[in-house]
Amino acid sequence: MRPRNLVVAVLLLMSLAATTWAQTRERPSTAEERQKALLLTKKLEEKPLGPEAIADRKWLTEWIIEIPDISVPVCDDLLKPLLAGEVTQYRYSKEIVAQQLAGGMAYLIQHPQENKNNEEQDDFAINRAGLESALNAYEAIVKEGAKGAKWGPLEEMVKKRAHGELDDYVRAATLSCMTGDTNTASVGGLTITVCRQARN
Repeated sequence: MRPRNLVVAVLLLMSLAATTWAQTRERPSTAEERQKALLLTKKLEEKPLGPEAIADRKWLTEWIIEIPDISVPVCDDLLKPLLAGEVTQYRYSKEIVAQQLAGGMAYLIQHPQENKNNEEQDDFAINRAGLESALNAYEAIVKEGAKGAKWGPLEEMVKKRAHGELDDYVRAATLSCMTGDTNTASVGGLTITVCRQARN
């Protein structure tokens, strides 16, 4: 089954939410909101630890999860080290995971034809855009010289990108996620479908 608002969304709800949502808003996103979301995604790529980053990320994450007309198939295998029991090992895990979700959303806004029929979405392209956005944010954190900014697994992904190997990595992760199982989870009254990688 195809992944839908995966374990990433559950992680974000538990770690980012200072507010609990009782239910999703039953209305489509507006053009103004989509434009704001694109601007915030770019802003958070460039200044993930900026003075407005927490508030911007909170608005963006809530909006992505709540709107019914944009469904982001985020693959948890892309950032597996951050989601495989190692999340406490990297200081900026929440920022990177949130950026992956935002990057996938931005791709769908910029390619609206792929959001009309979820079964025809190009999961590779969406996942590639999400990972690119996450890595951009990571490199911005490192460039800023933040404490504990560098982290081995993400450094390896940056090297893959520099050597032209990122596409192969994304394809393998996407295939793994698309052949995984799905389970539903309820967090704060919001039901989300969670994808788990299939295990042999």
